[in-house]
Amino acid sequence: MLKPAILLQAYELMATARAMSDLYDTNRAVCRYVHSTSRGHEAIQLATGMQLQACDWMSPYYRDDSLLLATGFTSYELMLQLLAKKDDPFSGGRSYYCHPSSKAPDKPSIIHQSSATGMQTIPTTGLAQGIQFLEKTFPEKLGRTTEGYLPIALCSFGDGSATEGEVSEALQFATLKQLPIVYLVQDNQWSISASVDEVRAMNVFDYAAGFKGLKRLQCDGSDFEQAYVTMQEAIDYARTERKPVLVHATVPLLGHHTSGVRKEFYRSKDDLAVHALDDPFPKLRHILLANGFTEQELELIETEAISKAAQDFDKAMQAAEPLPGTVTDHVFAPTMVTKESGERTPACGEKVMMVDAALHAVEEIMEKYPEAILYGQDVGARLGGVFREAATLGEKFGAHRVFNTAIQEAYIAGSTAGLSALGLKPIVEVQFADYIYPALNQLVTELSKSCYLTNGKFPVQMVLRVPIGAYGGGGPYHSGSIESTLLSIKGIKVAYPSNAADMKGLMKAAFLDPNPVVMLEHKGLYWSKVPGTEEARTIEPDKDYILPLGQASLVVQANADKIQKGETVCIITYGMGVYWAKAAAEKYPGQVEVMDLRTLYPLDEKAVYELVQKHGKVLVLTEEQQSHSFAESLALRIYNHCYHFLDTRIEVLGALDLPAVPINLALEAEMLPSPAKVAERIAKLLQS
Repeated sequence: MLKPAILLQAYELMATARAMSDLYDTNRAVCRYVHSTSRGHEAIQLATGMQLQACDWMSPYYRDDSLLLATGFTSYELMLQLLAKKDDPFSGGRSYYCHPSSKAPDKPSIIHQSSATGMQTIPTTGLAQGIQFLEKTFPEKLGRTTEGYLPIALCSFGDGSATEGEVSEALQFATLKQLPIVYLVQDNQWSISASVDEVRAMNVFDYAAGFKGLKRLQCDGSDFEQAYVTMQEAIDYARTERKPVLVHATVPLLGHHTSGVRKEFYRSKDDLAVHALDDPFPKLRHILLANGFTEQELELIETEAISKAAQDFDKAMQAAEPLPGTVTDHVFAPTMVTKESGERTPACGEKVMMVDAALHAVEEIMEKYPEAILYGQDVGARLGGVFREAATLGEKFGAHRVFNTAIQEAYIAGSTAGLSALGLKPIVEVQFADYIYPALNQLVTELSKSCYLTNGKFPVQMVLRVPIGAYGGGGPYHSGSIESTLLSIKGIKVAYPSNAADMKGLMKAAFLDPNPVVMLEHKGLYWSKVPGTEEARTIEPDKDYILPLGQASLVVQANADKIQKGETVCIITYGMGVYWAKAAAEKYPGQVEVMDLRTLYPLDEKAVYELVQKHGKVLVLTEEQQSHSFAESLALRIYNHCYHFLDTRIEVLGALDLPAVPINLALEAEMLPSPAKVAERIAKLLQS
């Protein structure tokens, strides 16, 4: 039997949650932004939140307002987000109700929470991964602690979302590494309008049996006492044993899916009546009456909850709206790396290949920053990456800092959000650009939006290394270019070095940047084995060399006299395009200037426009398939900014618009640009 004080606290919170839900429904015209409430889920959420500590991390999902109330957030704070007000403590009016983020020192911390069901399992498992790493390696860096308690992570989601692939990846990693995390799965038998028998072969409790080493518990989540005892066991297990546990809690769905998808749209009266039998509110009321509380006492609690919710709602309605001018705030956290520093070409330096420059950069980073970790497929000590780009790092820094993951690109990318929140600095790798697509869910939904939707509280500091491009018979699944796909994602940065010095300098800058940075590393330039790419090998910069993101470089210069006579062309390119352009320029001595962008976002627009204005004839060159590409987009931007200076229309040259790069060398060559094809375009521009 639980103490009366616990039961009473739960009833007060449940009455508040109920009053808020009723208030929102009554004021539908005012509550115009889409929202869900915890109606029917209150007992399991309160039982969970009341037992978490301020040192913990939690990830609620979109109907967990009772969980938030139980951890100390007020109804007024939640209503500020409901109405998208300026002082919404979570997102400043940018995100939906019950999408919290918090660093409040007296409550569990909360990283960015998205609406994509099941997606939060990976960033939250990343939190548990980070907790375990710090606990074993740097316990003094665990951050705030609650006396007598070690921190855990809690991830809440619905049973309907347990069918997502990301949930499997998270459970796999948590079980394999035995992480201190509680997965709370609330099962209300519905996935919007799809009933349980339509969408799943088993519930999550049965599904999780396949993850050996994952403790499993079940409870009636509408019974507060049973829910409290179950969550007490789960939280104590994760906190003391430092291992993962999953709780499957059955609950009724008494409210709407959301304010926009109302229950009467798809549920029958019989179904609603069955769910109403498990309403947690009268169940808890009955327990309190059996424990000596009077009807009058409980009615007073309910009346006060309704009154307080109404007062808070009126106050929230009067609160200030966000200033329109703040809409662009917090897209990125500011970086301290704004100037090139260190020695790019030290006097006693030796030429190195790009792959070695990358390896040395990461090695120097890991030597200097103990919070840096490296993981991905095959990067561990046994192989050191399929391109040997991480060779020796596993042996030098140990398996706790350099390790292999399973084939799970979503986890590789998404887990960095949790690690970054704990102050770790992950460098992760996807083996080939062609295989980045499973990671896009996390890159788009979680990482890119985190800084913006948390109002700057949780930028994600991570580097995602991606070998890219065609390299001589690599074939259709190992030769692709993906920069246009990445550049359509706002909230990430994209670097694309073309030589060893730039590789090292950009890698350092990417690591120090507090935002997500994708390093595109051309496989054909790694070893300079492709004819004409010998200059990708450069003198290796010193340990202190840093090249800021967003600075282009002029790698071939034209003759000043020919520029003055209007007899020159500028080529704007990056990656392998730099070497095609250089080779083609040799046929037109003094008539071609080649700019290497080096970073695709942020883009050095000032340098681009100044170059175009100087020449008036422009070729934008890319390895990507040309149609709808970054190169075509850049050409339009150049036209819009520089059309008064143009002598002729802008030329764009990219690969043929084929679905993939063929493996046959002759077919590959036919698809891709080449020095000869670039030279033809130069000739065309010079003749115009």
